[in-house]
Amino acid sequence: MMTRVPCLLAAAVLCGATFAQPAPPPPAASSANEQARFLSGLRVPAGSVLEPLQHVPEYLDHTRAYATMWRKFDDRYFGKMRAFAAAQIAPRTGSPQALYYTFSGPDFINAYALFPDVPVYILVGLEPIGSIVPPEQLDAARIKAGLENLRKSTAVTLQFSFFITKDMKIDFEQTDFKGVLPILESFIALGGGQILGVDSFSPDRAFPGVRIRFQKAPGAAEQTVYYFQADLSNDGLKAHPALLEWMGRFQPAVAYLKAASYLMHEAYFSRVRDFLLTKSSVIVQDDSGIPLRAFLGSGPWQLAFFGTYTGVLDLFKKYLQIDLGQAYQASGAAPLPFGTGYKWKLGESNLMIAVRQAAAPKAEPARVPLPSAPPDYQY
Repeated sequence: MMTRVPCLLAAAVLCGATFAQPAPPPPAASSANEQARFLSGLRVPAGSVLEPLQHVPEYLDHTRAYATMWRKFDDRYFGKMRAFAAAQIAPRTGSPQALYYTFSGPDFINAYALFPDVPVYILVGLEPIGSIVPPEQLDAARIKAGLENLRKSTAVTLQFSFFITKDMKIDFEQTDFKGVLPILESFIALGGGQILGVDSFSPDRAFPGVRIRFQKAPGAAEQTVYYFQADLSNDGLKAHPALLEWMGRFQPAVAYLKAASYLMHEAYFSRVRDFLLTKSSVIVQDDSGIPLRAFLGSGPWQLAFFGTYTGVLDLFKKYLQIDLGQAYQASGAAPLPFGTGYKWKLGESNLMIAVRQAAAPKAEPARVPLPSAPPDYQY
């Protein structure tokens, strides 16, 4: 379409000149699954518009670098977490319909390692959802910059098993692969999943969300990852209560907490803490999640301890739990075969599995026939 420019007193605009309006960007020719594999350094299907881009030397460098990162993660964490989950978590969880992973950021890969079979993953964090510009619409320099930033954004998790939020705020907006979305899709692909579809989703449109449908293999049951950018403080949830109301519809559900900044030790995060204690049948967490004292005061929980509690980093010294250290010593905690959380080194990490026990029915008081008594006897 051509638009007539009115006469303006500016040297840069010619009176009566016509200019073409910028054309909208072309629709993506690549699918979400192809994009996820491309970002992850995995081969795309033959005939994909992205296939020629995978033969560029800079892309081959990305493939080798990402493959090295993933092999180390698989060796140190992923494989060992899968084995631990099969032996220790799955027998305790049954068949939950959903996993609550609050304060997660884009850390799908650790949740998937420990809970590979849940139909629904619900992740919540402060990080923006972002977007992926289809790589076929980018030149080589922009693709290279985007892939370098993706490796930088995921390196901490693949090396130490958690994200650093302050670093993500800078990294996530640098290139054409923005926010948590490219990381979520990449982790699904690295974990062996095939993405079926990606769309926006929010329980009440008050906060942004994304839904990613995937399956482990062709013919496998469909699974869904939801990620919401939301403030989980009491004030944030008071302003937007629909999130917890919607999450609570998925039952039975289990929860996972890792590197959660000890936020639920504070009174101003009591609403999300109480939600997890009320709605979860099983909670798997490191010491940065819900404080031990909350489990002891919220109903019958059976607690199993793994690894060792070696205190907290200096940054979090106010959250030292003396009672948790005593519980680890008294329980004879079983070994934890991988590192996790802020104390990520093997031999310094801890993990607790809390299983809600059915409350024993209250016994009816025995009905004893009243004896004959004088009138002044008080019953």
